[in-house]
Amino acid sequence: MRILLTNDDGIHAPGLHAAWRALNEAGHEVFVCVPDRPRSACSHQITMHKPLRASRVETIDGMAHTSNGTPADCVPLALLQLMPQADIAPPDLTISGINLGPNLGDDVHYSGTVAGAMESILNGVPAFAISLAGWTEAQWGGAANFCAEFASKMAALQLPRDTFVNINVPNVGPYDIKGVRVTTQGSRRYKGDISRHEAPHVGEYYWRGGEVIDRSETDDTDILAIQEGFISVTPLHVDLTRRDALETLRQIF
Repeated sequence: MRILLTNDDGIHAPGLHAAWRALNEAGHEVFVCVPDRPRSACSHQITMHKPLRASRVETIDGMAHTSNGTPADCVPLALLQLMPQADIAPPDLTISGINLGPNLGDDVHYSGTVAGAMESILNGVPAFAISLAGWTEAQWGGAANFCAEFASKMAALQLPRDTFVNINVPNVGPYDIKGVRVTTQGSRRYKGDISRHEAPHVGEYYWRGGEVIDRSETDDTDILAIQEGFISVTPLHVDLTRRDALETLRQIF
């Protein structure tokens, strides 16, 4: 299988190389196009106000392409320019990740990792995003193994139009993962997420952060699956229409 691999953590991210090695070991042909620096939480930003540039770089796992753009730039750049220029056929699948840190619940709206997968779907190529649900002492083995395993299964899936998959993997050893759950997108928000600070020389500044609050109303969410030690596999859709609100709006017009 031919795979386009991207991420939002940049070319030096350990998660990228963990996925790359696992995919190579599974016999897949991997084409890498990623941002040249970390682009976490850039969402679906695209580059419109400056030239988009690309470079070939040699890494410990092979040759890759980097770009000054975002994940949502890297995917069409690879699909429409870099792969054709190299006389490489279009990929069978795009994988975005492995991200350091979870992309659960409402995180998907901010995530550059998820945007990379969504951009692939918008360009007609099946895709999934994959994240390690932890920030410290990262254990990549379980996520890398599942990334390669699920890549092979994606070829046989008949998902609805404009649907891609968001995967989160517990930050534990491969043998400590309890299993896999197909989940819904939960709801988690960040309370009090902009705080004011004073620096000695530069003056005041503001910092994003805050307490994470789980607002989910069901017990089949990605958030709960991770809390209970399971891999979460969530189908996401490009169409954001809330269909059960259509009639309410129609009544006032």
